Amino acid sequence: MLTSDWQIPLPLDQYLNHRVVLYFFSDGYWVPIKYCSLKKAIELHHKIKSEANKEVFLFPVDLNPNTFHD
Repeated sequence: MLTSDWQIPLPLDQYLNHRVVLYFFSDGYWVPIKYCSLKKAIELHHKIKSEANKEVFLFPVDLNPNTFHD
């Protein structure tokens, strides 16, 4: 596993209330888990990562990752 001290900076306060969707990837599909604020999504991401050792991804509400093409 690659480890690094580099981290993605947290968003500015003005964006923390923007709505996002938490997704996980399963069997070739992106599955939406929850709609919430960006702030709550970041908290949930860290909680899921530490407690369940699973990776979730955040997308804007108007972006469906199932429509991505190769």
